[in-house]
Amino acid sequence: MALGLVDLMFESLKRLAPDAPLLCLQGGALVGLLAAVLLVSRRLNLRLPERSLAMGVAVGLTGYVVGALASTYGEGVVRPTLVIDFLFLGAFLGGRVGGLACFALVELARWQFAGILHPLAALADGSVHVMAGWLMRHVLDPQALLPLRLRTVCLVWVMRLASTVVGAMVGSLISDSPDEVLISVWQGRSTVLPISFIIIYSLLQLLSNDAQIDAQHAREQEALRLDPVSGLANRRALNEFMVQSWQGTAERPACLAVLELGNVRDFLSRYGHEQACQQWRASGLEQGGALLQEVLWRLRVYRPWAFQYSDFSLGLFLDGVSLPHLEASRELEPVLLRCEQGLAEAWPGFRPVLRCAVVELASPSQTEGLTVPYREITMALNSLFAGVAYFNGLMQRDTALDAFIESQLGFWSDPARMPIWLQPKLNLVSGQVMGAEALLRLNDPQERPIAPMRVISALRRCGRLFEFEWASVTAVVHLLRRFGRGLPGVSMAVNVSAESLRRQGFSEAVWRLLAQCQVPPDQLRLEIVEWSELVNDPQVRDNLQDLSARGVPLSIDDFGTGYSNLLLLTRFPFSEVKIDQTLVNSLDDLKSLAVVEHIVELAHRCQASVVAEGVETPSLAAQVRSLGADMGQGYLFSQALPPDEFLAYCQRPPEVLPA
Repeated sequence: MALGLVDLMFESLKRLAPDAPLLCLQGGALVGLLAAVLLVSRRLNLRLPERSLAMGVAVGLTGYVVGALASTYGEGVVRPTLVIDFLFLGAFLGGRVGGLACFALVELARWQFAGILHPLAALADGSVHVMAGWLMRHVLDPQALLPLRLRTVCLVWVMRLASTVVGAMVGSLISDSPDEVLISVWQGRSTVLPISFIIIYSLLQLLSNDAQIDAQHAREQEALRLDPVSGLANRRALNEFMVQSWQGTAERPACLAVLELGNVRDFLSRYGHEQACQQWRASGLEQGGALLQEVLWRLRVYRPWAFQYSDFSLGLFLDGVSLPHLEASRELEPVLLRCEQGLAEAWPGFRPVLRCAVVELASPSQTEGLTVPYREITMALNSLFAGVAYFNGLMQRDTALDAFIESQLGFWSDPARMPIWLQPKLNLVSGQVMGAEALLRLNDPQERPIAPMRVISALRRCGRLFEFEWASVTAVVHLLRRFGRGLPGVSMAVNVSAESLRRQGFSEAVWRLLAQCQVPPDQLRLEIVEWSELVNDPQVRDNLQDLSARGVPLSIDDFGTGYSNLLLLTRFPFSEVKIDQTLVNSLDDLKSLAVVEHIVELAHRCQASVVAEGVETPSLAAQVRSLGADMGQGYLFSQALPPDEFLAYCQRPPEVLPA
């Protein structure tokens, strides 16, 4: 028996020489095509099942084409093809679906081009090779060949050899072919064994390289999920963790608590960024740190997971707990205090101040996409300097109100849509309307009024205060154009802040707007607020001087409440000073009375008129007039009016003021 196998091998080697070029071309085509499939599948970021299917189909297509070409080669009963390698490797690389696809294509080629004399025997033979490939895939995962060893190649080749023997034996038992044909089949299959070894080695080498790329990519992705300082999982990992924690589970409550170093600026100023990172690493809040383990132990009932939220903040995912429960139990406050104590011990000479934001997380069924609520966390953290802030219903309503306010800016691009009302300013001697201050009167979706300062603070936080102020200027200029000559000698004032005056070309834009609407520049008055930020800014100086040179009158709002009033009044060409209503309403106090007297005298010396704000009683109107104020503004004369009502108010007889 052994001598018979040796003789068969020698006979195979003799037969190999004539068919070797064709068989090598087939093997090269198979290896090259699979290399291309691996490259393309990686470029397309296909998942492993999709890549397996692609490789199985590629092997089957190669077998189909080779079967077509080999059918015209030679006149023997057995064609020189790698059909066994195609079936075996198609199942090994392609898995269940890819192996079946390969089997169908190869058998189709054998039937279409070679003419199968015994189809049942051929199908049984091919099935053996496919099952051998599946068995080999179960033993050895072709997607995880790290690193490639010779024994691995030999194992696959031995399995391929075994499938050759078993397949030939099964085919021989079922087929009634003559002995000469069976011997030819055995010889043909033994002939390709050396080439099969080379093909298997080449393919496994390709798969090994591909698996190493996958492993390197996995290591890189894992590194992207870790914070380099603390070793904790970062926000990217937090997002993925949140998605995984809700997969296949019913809705349940969960919260995210973010602990942040409130005085981080002082921390960085003391240590510098690099040393600060080292201090944080040694604080005990790093991966496996004692302080972090203590925090997790204190909150163990909520199955906490720790993440590095930012450079100097820690995120804690708390499972199975609602925000109202945490707020009522007050369990986070002692945890925050313990962290402050631990950090103070780790950082001698520096007193850390921690603040914590708690946000309830919505399950995927309640949101389109499950992500960390960054905006809500930031708002909660910014609401306090130290302690725990819960993003509860009240804070949620504030957030919704901010979003509503910001959404209105789009509507206010049309000046007619901006809800501007006008509060008159009257001459305290003649009772004549001399001007008006434009005030925003905005209601929320439930028709409740929103304080103007609430609008300003919300738009300042989102960096859109300039858009609001420019929309106000535009709306007032269009009102002046609409009123035309119906308001002779009456100007309208708009509040502008540093956000506008610091912008290059602001004065030129105002001038172009006035020219476009054909409004005389002296009818628009700009009331400057937040003057303490403007004194030393050269761009502010250029804008104010240019506006004054073009004939746009300037006014100082809330005069008497800041240290820089006098400097501002002497440095810039203001034509009006508005005394803050807190001073006007406290004239019973002798100090306030003296301050108002000096403001009036100083303003007049600087050729500026004086407006007293907050005049609400006839006696107060008489008092500020006796002090030298030129105009009054307040509820005694009128509250803010819609534009048409203001026009009617201006056209009635002058107000008779008490002596």
